[in-house]
Amino acid sequence: MATYSDEAWSSPESDLDVGDFCRVCLIDYNEGEKVKARCKLPIRKTPGGPINKAALRNAAGRIFQMTGVPAEAKRRAAKTLVGYMRSAGITVTSNSLLRLAGMKVNGK
Repeated sequence: MATYSDEAWSSPESDLDVGDFCRVCLIDYNEGEKVKARCKLPIRKTPGGPINKAALRNAAGRIFQMTGVPAEAKRRAAKTLVGYMRSAGITVTSNSLLRLAGMKVNGK
């Protein structure tokens, strides 16, 4: 079961090496050698650390602003994001996020 943090959020990108940064992100669409630019939406400060609730809210807004990310990677990330948000007690109010995740919106 995931643990959650209410601490203030800032991206750990500059604090982590590329491998660890990609492990804390919802999206990693690297093929071959990893680069940070292909890892998006960090939700933890360190691999295995608690999931940050503010980072989840941030990711929910930013997922639609990302360009160049494969659609399937976004869909998987959205599904994981919605699951984490619900587990953390965060109400998912974005119908767009639910649709991206392939989930029912308002019983439809």
